[in-house]
Amino acid sequence: MSKYCVKKPYTVVVAVVMVIVLGVISFMNMVTDLLPAMELPYVVVVTTMPGASPEQVESQITAPLEAGLGTVNGVANVTSTSSENVSTVVLEFDGGTNMDGAMVNLSTAVDQVRGALPDTAGNPMLLQISPDMLPVMIAAVDMEGMDVYQLTDFASETVIPAFERQAGVASVSGTGLVEKSVEIRLNEEKIEAINTKVLASVDEELADAKAELDDAKKKVEDGRAELESGKTALENQQGDTAAELADASAQLDSAIAQAQALASQQTALEASKAALEGEQKALEGYSMLNAAFAGLESTVLQSVNASLPPEFQFENYDALYAAWSAAPDMFPGLDLPASLPASVQEAAEMPAADFEKMKALLSQGPMAGQMAALTQDSLKSMLAMVGSNAEDPSARLDQIEVALADLDTELIAAKAMAEQAKAGVEKAQEAYKKLEEGKILAAAGFGSASAQLAAAESALKEGEAQLEDAQEQFEDARKAALEQADMSQLLTKEMVSNLVMAQNFAMPAGYLYQGEDQYLLKVGDAFSSVEEVENALLLHMDAGDVGDVRLSDVADVTVIDNSGESYARMNGNPAVAVSIQKASTASTSEVSKTVNEAIEELEAKYPGLRITPLMDQGVYIQMTVDSVLSNLGWGAVLAVLVLALFLKDLRPTLVVAFSIPISLMFAVVLMYFSGVTLNMISLSGLALGVGMLVDNSIVVVENIYRLRGLGLPAAKAAVQGAKQVSGAIAASTLTTVCVFLPIVFTDGLTRQLFVDMGLTIAYSLLASLIVALTLVPTLSATMLRESKEKRHPWFDKMLEGYGRALDFCLRFKAVPLTLATALLALCIWHTTQMGMEFIPSMSANQISATLTLPEDTKRADAYALTDEAMALMQQVEGVETVGAMDGGTGMSMMGMGGAAASDTVESMSFYLVLDENADSEKAADDLAALSAQLPGCEVSVTTSSMDMSVLGGSGVELIVRGPDVDELNRITHDLMDILRGVEGLEEPTNGQEEGTPQLRLVVDKDAAMRCGLTVAQIYSELASALTTETTSTTLTVGAEDYEVVVADERGRLDRDTLMNYEFEVAGTGPDAEPETHTLSEFASLKDDLSLAAVNRENQQRYMTVSAAVKEGYNATLISREIQPTLDSYDMPDGYTIEVGGETQSVADAMQDLVLMILLAVVFIYMIMVAQFQSLLGPFIVMLTMPLAFTGGLGALWIAGLPLSVISMLGFLILAGVVVNNGIVFVDYANQLRLEGMEKRAALIETGKTRMRPILMTALTTILAMSTMAFSTGMGAELSKPMALVTMGGLGYATLLTLFIVPVFYDLLFRKPMKKIDVDDED
Repeated sequence: MSKYCVKKPYTVVVAVVMVIVLGVISFMNMVTDLLPAMELPYVVVVTTMPGASPEQVESQITAPLEAGLGTVNGVANVTSTSSENVSTVVLEFDGGTNMDGAMVNLSTAVDQVRGALPDTAGNPMLLQISPDMLPVMIAAVDMEGMDVYQLTDFASETVIPAFERQAGVASVSGTGLVEKSVEIRLNEEKIEAINTKVLASVDEELADAKAELDDAKKKVEDGRAELESGKTALENQQGDTAAELADASAQLDSAIAQAQALASQQTALEASKAALEGEQKALEGYSMLNAAFAGLESTVLQSVNASLPPEFQFENYDALYAAWSAAPDMFPGLDLPASLPASVQEAAEMPAADFEKMKALLSQGPMAGQMAALTQDSLKSMLAMVGSNAEDPSARLDQIEVALADLDTELIAAKAMAEQAKAGVEKAQEAYKKLEEGKILAAAGFGSASAQLAAAESALKEGEAQLEDAQEQFEDARKAALEQADMSQLLTKEMVSNLVMAQNFAMPAGYLYQGEDQYLLKVGDAFSSVEEVENALLLHMDAGDVGDVRLSDVADVTVIDNSGESYARMNGNPAVAVSIQKASTASTSEVSKTVNEAIEELEAKYPGLRITPLMDQGVYIQMTVDSVLSNLGWGAVLAVLVLALFLKDLRPTLVVAFSIPISLMFAVVLMYFSGVTLNMISLSGLALGVGMLVDNSIVVVENIYRLRGLGLPAAKAAVQGAKQVSGAIAASTLTTVCVFLPIVFTDGLTRQLFVDMGLTIAYSLLASLIVALTLVPTLSATMLRESKEKRHPWFDKMLEGYGRALDFCLRFKAVPLTLATALLALCIWHTTQMGMEFIPSMSANQISATLTLPEDTKRADAYALTDEAMALMQQVEGVETVGAMDGGTGMSMMGMGGAAASDTVESMSFYLVLDENADSEKAADDLAALSAQLPGCEVSVTTSSMDMSVLGGSGVELIVRGPDVDELNRITHDLMDILRGVEGLEEPTNGQEEGTPQLRLVVDKDAAMRCGLTVAQIYSELASALTTETTSTTLTVGAEDYEVVVADERGRLDRDTLMNYEFEVAGTGPDAEPETHTLSEFASLKDDLSLAAVNRENQQRYMTVSAAVKEGYNATLISREIQPTLDSYDMPDGYTIEVGGETQSVADAMQDLVLMILLAVVFIYMIMVAQFQSLLGPFIVMLTMPLAFTGGLGALWIAGLPLSVISMLGFLILAGVVVNNGIVFVDYANQLRLEGMEKRAALIETGKTRMRPILMTALTTILAMSTMAFSTGMGAELSKPMALVTMGGLGYATLLTLFIVPVFYDLLFRKPMKKIDVDDED
């Protein structure tokens, strides 16, 4: 190859030009990101269950989900957290699992499990964990002269849309924006005022009947007086016609009683009519909505067919959906649900995804406003209100129409009968009067006068009894009428919510045809203003002068906002926070760049506008990339200076210098076409490669330069010089490359993080090998034609001294071997005392802080403390910008949704930007010290918002597993007490301190059943009574949407009134009356503390005790310290304890890396066997490997750094690098011995001859890495341990190569070498 390249130099030139062009194009088009593209094999399933305790969530939600989802193909581990109202199940898949296919399988499994979940549970949501979930940027927006309301409008209408338009931006969300809603709060005073009118009306309507009853009562009393008088008259006259008088009195009483009964019947009929009319109005609203859904298919088909030729039009939706599914590209912009609902029931039960597709499908048509207002929850509420009439509301409406007609007939009849009864009473009264006036005395012979008087008295008593019955009927009718007309019972939040939703309705019912004209019939108009909502008619009452009852007559309708529930400030000014997330395929740095450009344009366009990035991944990436590229460039410069120093000749130095960019360009081309991105890991690999990729060129150039010094022509020296060392440099390159081959046998973060580094180093070294064997000979043949070797007096003296030292070591082998072994043993001992960490923490100029407030701090007080803390933070040296917001909004800024607002605030979040030259650690200490100036508060600081050390966990974690939650809680409290006594740990917690105080209602099941109630019934009724708000619909006013919330706090329960809550239960007998029981009859109330969460892994419960590690302490060392205490802890049967967190992550990663190193050693040995054609020869070089690790461990020891995954990666690289010089040394010694030189003389000559290339290659690598080891830029912490290990190990290995390798060679090679003679025609 070298001979061809020397003969055909223009071919090499063409290849170089192509590499440069392709390299530049590849570099310009490569994606720049912080980390390599990672697909995390995790899926989170979140399910809500309002009002459920952690124990209920675990048994009713989490357990069924774990059982159903754990069997999905590829699931390796299932962990879950059951907290109040929410179940979170985390599924970990095997490495290499196709996550897209896994999501499909999980979706199917969730559909199967959904039927086993309670009706009150929400639909499980699947969320695949991805680094892209983190926002690219979080920025604070404030504007001079704007309050929070104006700022909200400006951010929503201008800033957020401007960001959304940028290429690569997937979503933009705002935090701290004022959200408005319409609140309908039922007003008890207004309702009572209407009830007063209704009561007066009912009393007025029943006044005639009452007057008649009173009149009849008076007449009965008069009859009693007349009877007594008659008795006296009969006794005196004996001829008195008592019988006729008693008969007339009885007729009069009967007529009066009948009139009273008919009046009561009329009142009851009128009350029934009012109730049926109310039910009729509700069913008509439901029927209208149901009819709209029935015509939905026709609406969709009309819309789609309108754009299609007649021959391609569809007759039914199934045909349309089948065509769209087969060829979606033929229907651009169309996303169809699997089916369309034909009724409210079907719409409420259809999959949520299809429901949203249906809404999106109709969002641009005439049904847009109507569909925007609909939600599945509102449809379900309507179905609950309609109940059993949902299947055929028209039948019930017909029944109501018939019933109303019958009632009208009965009312007419009742009125007529009442008039007849009144006339009968008057007639009886007249007859009675005539009898009284005539008082016809019976002739003689009435001996039974006394008996007749007794009969008259009996009839009078019977009339009095009838009068009492009529009075009771009157009172019952009055009570029934009042109950049916009672607005307090009629107006519930559900009734008002459903009515408002039904009235806020607009939907096409279908098409009308008039001749050839076609018309779309649209039914209804949605509300367009708050006033229209206020004037919505609820019902009409004929009673009295009540008339129409509108919403404003019974409720207060107001527009409210959440300005008092959110907090966002920037340097003391009102602000909103904007979170920007990128598309999964977009480059983080490009998205950050375009967003920053948009910020500059907005600030230039709107004077006074300030948009301050609080967290910007792009800035962090750019600073890190610049730091690595700077290190890379300085490394190349230092490597060239080393060459100039040793060769003292510009021409060979230029040859090697020119090989560096060509090799890098070659490597970039390979990176681009293999999908490797420009990230911190791959760039660190390139920086490492710079020092190593010149090794091959140095060895070739130095050998060519040496042969030119011996008098060979330039072309011949170039060919022979490259040929002599080609095998050695090929073997040394392969040994370095093969150390990264075992990475394919690892999994998890270790593999995903470091594959890019392995590929990058492999590409750069393979490129350098090709360049060294092609380009370097070609350039040398041209540029070294007139070159003569320069003399190096100082180097010659060093060679002489080295020769004497090597001769001493060869004669007294025990001295160097003992020294090297002792140093190795010392470093191994120190390793046992060193701490370990996963990935070093990194500093940044963007830091975050959390202000933990005193317990139960009210929102207004919390905001005042935050203002005070912000003022103090602005005074800290180095702090440039301070942004603050409610701590509960942190998750929403990360794209995860925020917590519901409450009256108290637990914490506030701060985002701080430091000056470029600020010391982040000092600033963090100063900020933490502010706790002393804020009584009862604590300030905790995170120095990097992009710290990768969190990938491996942090602090000390103890995981306790077992079946019983109470026992787990007890054990973890014991462990917390143990950790409190360990130096270096702080804030031990088992995560249960956040459990909320709760009242536990203990139900006596037997007593409840005697009252006709089950625990489930008690729960259901209390849960309904405790719910005071419900979301009804969405009101669109202009361009703004308002949620309409109906609130009813009448009779709101509290701790004092809870036990007096009344349950109405149906009686058990056929004619039994309903019974009322209070809660205190069968339940008692106890104070308790709820669990914050119940954690499970693979369906086994566990609790975690965690503690933060103080500055200056190491988690792994502390874990070793507490392990004996944990081993001696008396654990109950069935319970286990293990150490997790950072210690476990480090152990797993170290295990993978040790395996990689062992496999790399095996591969290196096999390569050297092939190179040396000997099984013994490679051992000479490989024995230096463990000794060389002494240098790496010593470098970490001196620098005071712990072992980490990054430093272990340095040892892995070291395993492949340290053998390179040994290979060159042994290979040249073998050549000299084959030429007949004595072994010891050959070793000394080899050392002198190869000392210069060995020192040059070692120094170029060490100096190239020194820029990484001593860099103070952002991201330097990540590559520093690896560079130190490589530098220390390589420097020490150079001494080993020059002294220990000859010693081992002299010890192991006892037999003389024989040259195998074959016919070589070349």
